Amino acid sequence: MEVILQGRSWLQEGEPPSAVLQETDEQLKAASDNTSRASWQVVAAEASLAKGDPEAALQAAAEALARFKQLNMVECQTAASSVVIDALAMKQDGPGAVEAAEDALGVCRGAGDLPGQAAMQLKLAKAHLASMQDPYSSAQAAIASCLLFRQVGDSQGDIAALEVAATAHLLYDPEQALKAVKEALAVCQVSGSFKAKASVERVFAAAKSQIATSQHAEQAKAMSCRGDKTPQHKWPKVPQQRGRAALDPFSSQELSDGTFVSAGSQLAVKEMSTSRIAMKMSDGEKKAPVTFMRKPFKWVSASHKTDEAWYRQELTYLPPPVQEKVPAN
Repeated sequence: MEVILQGRSWLQEGEPPSAVLQETDEQLKAASDNTSRASWQVVAAEASLAKGDPEAALQAAAEALARFKQLNMVECQTAASSVVIDALAMKQDGPGAVEAAEDALGVCRGAGDLPGQAAMQLKLAKAHLASMQDPYSSAQAAIASCLLFRQVGDSQGDIAALEVAATAHLLYDPEQALKAVKEALAVCQVSGSFKAKASVERVFAAAKSQIATSQHAEQAKAMSCRGDKTPQHKWPKVPQQRGRAALDPFSSQELSDGTFVSAGSQLAVKEMSTSRIAMKMSDGEKKAPVTFMRKPFKWVSASHKTDEAWYRQELTYLPPPVQEKVPAN
């Protein structure tokens, strides 16, 4: 494990990945036992990831993981599995990264390794987030990782887990994302990790932007339906497919004998009604027929009663009156 930590320190200090790969090649040629050879393979895999070559990183990390499994070295298995998960995520193989993270998490649980379990829970959350299939599972794994990091006392891991949880909540619940980001900022302030605070601030800005966008959408919807909570739904008009079509009372008129006449032929209706009235008057009946007429159509004006109300006017700032000073003669 010391060799892996040494190689990571080279990359963190700014050594170019090509120089680290050259050093690992020389160390692999001089390695005599499987432990050192697998450790240098993990360093080479991390350097390949930093170089942007996930294929070479995945091959080296998989070989190192197989050797660590034969040697039953749980801590080194965790390091190799971490590189495998990152390589699969860089290749955009989300399901493969999730499967590798779950296998590594099972190994850490079986060995009772709490720091490794917390790290693999965080890798599992990032893998779920990279797959873009189930953000709720990503948030759930990130919260579990946060609790484990707090048991161990790792503030850096706690901040990283809260940041992943907030990023996952952004996809379906920005209010919870804002709460998680604020908690992460509080941990950054207490621990003094300002490098992680810059990354958390980016998620904080994204959460506030998404909340503001949704609020503007709700406000626009309320304005469009003039104060109603929801806009009125207009049911689509579907023509009848089976059976006899129902008569529209607004487009037809019922005669006294039970028959219907279309209201479009108003002239025929008037002629029939006048002839029947004449017949009934000749027979001595003075009862006039009941006719049903269509309600007259009228366009609705574009104005509304509340258009001139005070709460729909643009507010302007009026400065307080200032007393004019009269110059002395």
